[in-house]
Amino acid sequence: MRATGLVGLSAVVMLAVAWPAPRPHAGSPTVFDLASRLPALAHAANADLGDIQWNEHVYTASTSEPVDVAVSNSYPADQPIGQRWADFFAALPHGLELARLKAYIAPLPEVHAICGGSAVGCYGEDQLILTNEPASGFVPEEVARHEYGHHIALNRSNAPWPALDWGPKRWATSARICPRVRWNEAYPGDESLLYKRNPGEAFAEAYRVLVDTQLGETHPSWPLVDTSFYPDQAALDAVEQDVTSPWAGPTSLTLDVHGGVWEHRVATPLDGTLTVRLTGPARLALVGDDGQPMRPATQQGRSLAYQVCGQRSVTVRVIPRNATRRLGLRMTTP
Repeated sequence: MRATGLVGLSAVVMLAVAWPAPRPHAGSPTVFDLASRLPALAHAANADLGDIQWNEHVYTASTSEPVDVAVSNSYPADQPIGQRWADFFAALPHGLELARLKAYIAPLPEVHAICGGSAVGCYGEDQLILTNEPASGFVPEEVARHEYGHHIALNRSNAPWPALDWGPKRWATSARICPRVRWNEAYPGDESLLYKRNPGEAFAEAYRVLVDTQLGETHPSWPLVDTSFYPDQAALDAVEQDVTSPWAGPTSLTLDVHGGVWEHRVATPLDGTLTVRLTGPARLALVGDDGQPMRPATQQGRSLAYQVCGQRSVTVRVIPRNATRRLGLRMTTP
């Protein structure tokens, strides 16, 4: 099989207990500074999935779910490697995205050839590659948990932002990713010098921490991403909700508007796009909790859109041209 989705693959080097310090580099970052979806790693790779012989099988995991695992023919055929990893992934907190996963297990030299650099695992477009054994002091189970976090993000929504780079909706809101991007404290999609402030990597690590916490660790390690992203309990709860109850899209609300100046306060528990549309002639505005007008992202006649970014409520104000006429108002909130 030839993989077409590994141009933007995610490569990560992780250790469960004793994590190495970043290696110094001159001119370009090393794999120990960076991890997921680093284009330079993809370009450094000298092989793709089609260059390796695989024994691929859809296993029935211990949870009775099917899991697609391909094991390199470099491993002895009599080892139950594929079944082990099928059971491993099925035991992780997951949703329907598990059915889309294609896991590839290979010895370290082959992982290096596919992922590039010194990576011990990588991920791209539902394809997850890692080793079966500890390599260079790195534990493959921790790598797998991190990369599966990317798999979850890829299969979730955080519209209007890409969840793979920003994290899924509930965690991104809890972690205040939108305000942090505006304040130049977070850099979605940056797989280079600002990798440690990449919220896509922070979510993958937060997912790993959730799993490690559920396994009994009291304070899981946090070596890859800036410590300001370390998840508190609210963030871990949000990660779990993103896994088990994914955000399905905006919520719609229709109201009747009548009389003079009309106001309605609407809760905005999640960041994203709020839209307001009127059926009749009136002046439309949004007001913040401080009573000050809020500038919409776009406004055309009787409709406007606003990017909710940390505000947990917004007041919609309608000033009709004719106080005796009833108007229809439709809102969508993230």
